[in-house]
Amino acid sequence: MSFVNETRYAALPVPLVDPEGRDVVVTIVKATFVVGERGELRPAEDPSPMRTSDVARDPDDPRSSLRFPSDISLEKPGTDVVVVGDAVAPRPVKVMDVVVQVKQRLAPLSVHGPRVYYDGVLGVAVGPAAPFERVPLIYENAYGGASEDLAVVELENPAGVGVARRAADLIGKRAPQIEHPERPHTSALDRHPPMGYGAIPPHWSPRRELIGTCGSSWQKTRMPMLPADYDPRFACVAHPSLRFEERLAPGDPIRVLGMSLVPLALELPRLAARVHARFDGGEREERPVLIDTVIVLPTERRLEVSGRVAFATGRARRVLRAIEVRADA
Repeated sequence: MSFVNETRYAALPVPLVDPEGRDVVVTIVKATFVVGERGELRPAEDPSPMRTSDVARDPDDPRSSLRFPSDISLEKPGTDVVVVGDAVAPRPVKVMDVVVQVKQRLAPLSVHGPRVYYDGVLGVAVGPAAPFERVPLIYENAYGGASEDLAVVELENPAGVGVARRAADLIGKRAPQIEHPERPHTSALDRHPPMGYGAIPPHWSPRRELIGTCGSSWQKTRMPMLPADYDPRFACVAHPSLRFEERLAPGDPIRVLGMSLVPLALELPRLAARVHARFDGGEREERPVLIDTVIVLPTERRLEVSGRVAFATGRARRVLRAIEVRADA
């Protein structure tokens, strides 16, 4: 099969197997922009690479969160929004608000300076925060983690802090610095959902439950195909607060407050590309590339948008012979 990319965007064809067990070629198209102070977008001179695997923050730590998700996946339902960076204060503070707004949806966080659990009068409590000017918004700073013997694991965030078999085990240990404003962590008894804006690894909840049933029956009857109860939402990587069931459209607004000294505001661009497929016998199909993944880096003032189109490779008299990515005026 031949492949030609006639656009200014990065593009990559990837052979995969779809949920029905068909061989497909998924063409990923990705654009990188620099965001000006007024929200204007211009193509980045150093575009982000096409990531063929998840990028862990600490490759040597099996519990590490992700810095970036892989660009390789089957087609996604809806749109993922991932925001990568730090809470940034103009001066030392003990707590600050951070907000990501996409269209009318708000995803707020309360971010605290370093704090630990202590043995209080009413039980093990979260102590006061130390001042900070910058806190990485990573799941390692949110509620989660595991007990030392791994008897208790927060499957939504094994990288976090605050999980233990007994409250006393947390005394002197780090407490969550990132939380929802309406669900604060004040004691060792609090068990609130982990908060953040980063990508969710495939082996964390809620993604792990969406891959389907991978038991002995699957091994005998379907492997290496996906399980029969595979849910396409497994391909979605965003935190639930920033995962959209619908496709975000060109012109949809995104605002980020508290992750850079100058607030970031922009409107989603259009991925002006179409994927053309040619089959045996001269038959052709074409489809537009719709954005399904948005990655915002407020400190660097960069924006990545990507989408993907899948075509079955076919067989017999209808075999996929060529893919071209062309500009769509």
